[in-house]
Amino acid sequence: MSNTTIPTASKSVRYTDAQKKEVIDFILSYNSANGRGGQSKAAEKYKISQITIASWLKSAKAPAPKAAAKAKAPKAAKAVKPAKAAKKPKAAKAAKAAKAAKAAKAPKATKSSGKSKVGKRYTAEQKAEVTDFVASYNAANGRGGQSKAAEKFKISPLTVMAWLKASGGKAKVKKSISKVAKSPAATITSAFDVKLAALLALSKEISKTEAALAQMNAKFKKMKAAL
Repeated sequence: MSNTTIPTASKSVRYTDAQKKEVIDFILSYNSANGRGGQSKAAEKYKISQITIASWLKSAKAPAPKAAAKAKAPKAAKAVKPAKAAKKPKAAKAAKAAKAAKAAKAPKATKSSGKSKVGKRYTAEQKAEVTDFVASYNAANGRGGQSKAAEKFKISPLTVMAWLKASGGKAKVKKSISKVAKSPAATITSAFDVKLAALLALSKEISKTEAALAQMNAKFKKMKAAL
């Protein structure tokens, strides 16, 4: 419909439904192509008050240009952004869970107690303590130190055996025997043995002296009888 079909705006002019529809269609077409401004252009083109056009649009329930533009944008944003945003929290939670699991396991492996645990590393002092105990027990009881050490320190007998082999078990036994010899009980025994040996030596000396004296007495008697 051409511009001449709608008369110039006037207080006494009454517009038909077809004329109103032409104006509304023009506005919608203009806004669809340019985004907004259709209402002003229609008022300028058809010489109609913008208030009148606004009332027609409201009656026809035509979408406003701003509302139509805003309605399209959120759809595109919702289709893409939530999917990307949903992946990041999962990755962050998985990383935090892995770090928490590692942090929780680390202290168990670094405990310095004498109990045996998988992956535990013993210091040289701890190994020496175990091997010395085995040597000391064997020196006092003859055997069984390896089993007693495994029971006392909560260590596998195979591990104790490996430590004894690595330390050269015989040397450790000699060392532990020397330690036992230095104990108070060993010192008392050693002093008794020394005294006993001295008494035996003195007894032998007395026996020799008595034998020599007997010979001297016999010689004396013989010489006396010859006078």
